[in-house]
Amino acid sequence: MFRFLGKLVLWLFAIVGVVVVIVVAAGVVLVTQFRPQTESLPAEMVLTVDLDQAIKEGPDTGWLPGGGGRELSLGTLLEGLQRAATDDRVTGLVARVRMPEMGLAQAQEVRDAVHAFHANGKPTYLYADAMPAAGGSGTMAYYLASAFDEIWMQPSGELGLIGLSVDLPFLAATLERWGIAFEASAREDYKGAFASLTDASIPPEIEENMGRLVASWFDQMQAGVSAARGVPLEDLRRVIDRAPLLVEEAVAAGLVDRAGYLDEFRDAVRETLGAVPRLAVGDYMARRDDSRPEDARRIALVHGVGMVVPGGGEDTADFGLASQLRAEDVADAIRAAVDDERVAAIVLRLDTPGGDYVAADTVRRAVARAQARGTPVIASMGNTAASGGYFIAVQADQILASPGTVTASIGVVAGKPVIRDLSADLELTWARLSEGRNAGMWSFTEPFSLAARRALDRRLDAIYADFTARVGEARGLTAAQLDRVAGGRVFTGADALDVGLVDRLGGLREALQVAREAAALPADEPVVVAPYPAPLDPVRRLMRLLESGDLPGLTSGAGALSGPEVRALLRVLAVLDPVLGRIDGLAGPGAGGGARLWYGGPTQPAGGHGDRGRPGPD
Repeated sequence: MFRFLGKLVLWLFAIVGVVVVIVVAAGVVLVTQFRPQTESLPAEMVLTVDLDQAIKEGPDTGWLPGGGGRELSLGTLLEGLQRAATDDRVTGLVARVRMPEMGLAQAQEVRDAVHAFHANGKPTYLYADAMPAAGGSGTMAYYLASAFDEIWMQPSGELGLIGLSVDLPFLAATLERWGIAFEASAREDYKGAFASLTDASIPPEIEENMGRLVASWFDQMQAGVSAARGVPLEDLRRVIDRAPLLVEEAVAAGLVDRAGYLDEFRDAVRETLGAVPRLAVGDYMARRDDSRPEDARRIALVHGVGMVVPGGGEDTADFGLASQLRAEDVADAIRAAVDDERVAAIVLRLDTPGGDYVAADTVRRAVARAQARGTPVIASMGNTAASGGYFIAVQADQILASPGTVTASIGVVAGKPVIRDLSADLELTWARLSEGRNAGMWSFTEPFSLAARRALDRRLDAIYADFTARVGEARGLTAAQLDRVAGGRVFTGADALDVGLVDRLGGLREALQVAREAAALPADEPVVVAPYPAPLDPVRRLMRLLESGDLPGLTSGAGALSGPEVRALLRVLAVLDPVLGRIDGLAGPGAGGGARLWYGGPTQPAGGHGDRGRPGPD
């Protein structure tokens, strides 16, 4: 009897929890989809953007449709700026910045979009109370700010345009004092992924390579600021070497236009642009009122973001984890795009430092199969597409990178920590029972044996040979040219173009245009840019979590239920899913526009759908 009552209570907790989540999901659908469709865009408006928001790669995968909060997808931001550039209702752009979180490649795409907005005859304004040197973000903040026509700063602030600095730790001596050694093998000398663990100071090859990387980044940022502000490079360098600057010094140097407080800035902008509504980029995109032809051809947008790992979504819970490029998920997305007869080309957007070789090869194989079936694949690199990321990209028909992208790292490395001395210091003993000469080769308790080291080296040699052979064939490099770019070297996108590792410089917008050209689509043909796979709605994500047993807050209750009982809960969700779908439908056709984005031609914006940003400055 008590056992029955206990199970009944657990049932009630589980069902109540599910119902609560469903009610929340229904509320979200009503609030975030019904409301924007009933609120049309104003006849005249000023667009706003907060450049301190986290800029996210990939479509919206949050629990709340349309996202929200502190994240904004790069696709939404770029498409919003480009769409607004040709929208007669949008009269200007107002932004704020202080400590941006975006990487250099993303910042370059944003700057290009701001320049394009201004090129359509529309003014752009930016306000910052400070761009502090502390935290190292002042230079990036000003690099973004310099794309705007008019820059205001609070008189008491500072301009931290101090240049770039990268601190690299080397821990071998520290680990040795703790009784830990790190054993690694790399192909070749420039492959420095584990150098911080194996060396007590920076190796000459890594110092050379990283020094060039930082110099290239800095050269790009200096050139961008110099061109935008009309300050000669030599004068700009002298100013940077005196920074951080007082605001009055920044004004005198021609880097800031006005010193004033936020209320004064708002009054000045209002006087110029009029007292018209202000609309954040995310809200502008959510309320866009263009049509989307259902029968239009598609460019599939597939994102590969995070560390490259094996497996797919069913192997890993998707709640609260950092982004991972899960090989089977990305390969499945590519296959789904190829199987869709509406898809004319694929843009594979990569932002990954690399990872597992076999997983990277799984994705590369999917790209090759897409090409074999006649679907062109264009690789678009974000902040980073290195090592396994470049291994994937090199299979594509064309590779585009931003000037500041970190790419290449054509090499391989493997290693492990060894705690033998630490164990001795702790008087900790280990007993190993094994069969097979190399059965314990990855144990932390002993270094690699000679036989294990030979086996590891054979594996690394084979991987490196495969990697370099594919790069040489795909990029048309001679053995001598390949030797100069491989060995683990990393390059910025600008330098990678010079040595033949990428085809052209450009961001996501340019990659979509290249995909259109590769598919031989007429310039005036409407094209839909659609993320693959389509983002799951909250109910289906909830069902997936229930199936995996990883739903926070319900695990303890549902965990005591039997398999048939959990399946019964899933059936409840399955019954309610169409109900929520009907609620969704109340918002009107096209309300859930996250899975499909409009691209009206080569001069029109297109891009990913993601989180709406918080309102910008008004």
